[in-house]
Amino acid sequence: MQKQTQPAEPVRKANGSIWDNRFFLGIVSVLAAVLVWMVVSTFLDPQGSFVIKDVSVNYGYQSTIYTSKGLDIVDQQAVDNVQVQADGNGTLIGKLSSSDIMVYPVYNGVQGAGKTTLRLEARITNTDYTNVGIKLTVLSPQTVDVVFDTVGEKTLPVTTDTSGITIADGFTLNRITTTPTEVTLTGPTSELDKISEVVAPVSHEGSLSDSVSATASLELRDENGDIVTPEYTTLDSNTADINLTVYQVRELPLSIVFINAPSGFDTSYLKYSLSIPTLNVAGPAKTVGALTELSVAAFDLGREFAFDRDYQKNIELPAGVVSLDGVSAVTIRFDTTDMISRTFTVTNIRTVNVPSTIDLEVLTAQIHQVTLYGPKNEMEELSADSILAQVDCQNLAVSVGQQTVAASIQVPSSSHIFAVGNYTVQCQASSQ
Repeated sequence: MQKQTQPAEPVRKANGSIWDNRFFLGIVSVLAAVLVWMVVSTFLDPQGSFVIKDVSVNYGYQSTIYTSKGLDIVDQQAVDNVQVQADGNGTLIGKLSSSDIMVYPVYNGVQGAGKTTLRLEARITNTDYTNVGIKLTVLSPQTVDVVFDTVGEKTLPVTTDTSGITIADGFTLNRITTTPTEVTLTGPTSELDKISEVVAPVSHEGSLSDSVSATASLELRDENGDIVTPEYTTLDSNTADINLTVYQVRELPLSIVFINAPSGFDTSYLKYSLSIPTLNVAGPAKTVGALTELSVAAFDLGREFAFDRDYQKNIELPAGVVSLDGVSAVTIRFDTTDMISRTFTVTNIRTVNVPSTIDLEVLTAQIHQVTLYGPKNEMEELSADSILAQVDCQNLAVSVGQQTVAASIQVPSSSHIFAVGNYTVQCQASSQ
């Protein structure tokens, strides 16, 4: 029986190939699979989804849909955290940000005034991503509430409510000024129709004896004076600066200032009555407190006086002082019971205060028809020799040559007699 021969074992190589390593082949297989997936997802099937957050709602987009119906938005949700899902090319959508997208309400269903819930949609605003097949879907929130109404404007003056102000005794609230003087309201016409006035209520602790300034919050009131609190109406100013002018009040006597009276004339001799002997006035305390009387417009004794006549004169008030009686003029009546008038021809004419460089010669010898008024007893004894016509050159522009100058009539012996009228003389001036 023959002996069987055993097959020889293969001889192992001293250094085997890396591809013979099963662990290495496993790693290579995984990497190859990932690479294939990336190639396929990028070039063959690039579709994917990506969520963009913190997108704001644009309420102005397609606004002509509701404005063409005479409507406007009076209230809207302030939404800036909308989440939008983008579906499309994974490489492109991954680059999208909130600034590339606009979310807007769909206004097609708006029919009239009132609160409406509107669906939100989104669109791409960045032209780099348009027409590349990206689909946008609003995830959250998907709707917003918007209030529509017919919107208008209304301008009203700002009035003040001073019921919270107390004025001290002897003082009065003379004037109130507001800034602004008027405000414009914007809102639904249904709310504007209920608003009749804009009021600035003013209050102050204690009694006022001086002018003050304050800032007041404006109130809207209806025709009955009740406060209105509209939901959507706005004002172009919610406050007003108020200035309260407080004046001191006093009753002061009236007096007359006489002008164009002879030198040395005693005006206390003239007896007169005023239709209003006193006047209630108001003004700044520093001004009114220093007054002892009020003067009417100056009375020109040498030109205006006459018997049996009344005179209307305006009351001249100091700056800042006002009449509380609603009176601006007073009637003057003179008591002429003990007075008479006489007419004289004056021949006693003299010049005074002639410039040293001028020789002045009076060419007029007589002034006729000079009318004098005064007490009866003095006037009956008066003679023409006691009357003086005086030419005072102090305030005259005397020039060389012949000229007509004014002459004032004086009775040096009496402080109660005065002349009425305009009197002139002819003079010849020559240089020395």
